[in-house]
Amino acid sequence: MKITRYRQRDFAQVIPLLREGTRGWGRAWREEILRAYRLQQGEAYLARENGRVLGTILLRREVRALVIYFLAVTERERGKHLGSSLVNFAEKLARREGRILRVDVAREFRQNVDFYLRLGFQRCGRVRNFYLYGDEQIFLCKRPKR
Repeated sequence: MKITRYRQRDFAQVIPLLREGTRGWGRAWREEILRAYRLQQGEAYLARENGRVLGTILLRREVRALVIYFLAVTERERGKHLGSSLVNFAEKLARREGRILRVDVAREFRQNVDFYLRLGFQRCGRVRNFYLYGDEQIFLCKRPKR
């Protein structure tokens, strides 16, 4: 498996993964993620094997943080540590730049919250009523070791 920088020419190949990864998020979020890749809003990387795209991570830089904006792995590859490999890749970038690594996760996506906690992330904030009244966005951070 090799992690490479996403290029515009990869868009057609990555669309099925983006749709699969946003299932259950609602149309607005799915369109936001597709737009981010189509317009290259952020820095995206692809995990490939034998030319096939197996996973992706989209990163955005904030003042002191490298933020994981989107992470997806094909259903067939889940449970094989590919998502962890993509997060570890992002952690190395954050370390090189002297930034923390952060991800924002909706509380109802408990499986995603648990995934990041297992990788050593810690809760570093939350916002109630983030999108809708009654919802909650959890901020998880990891300070890469030097």
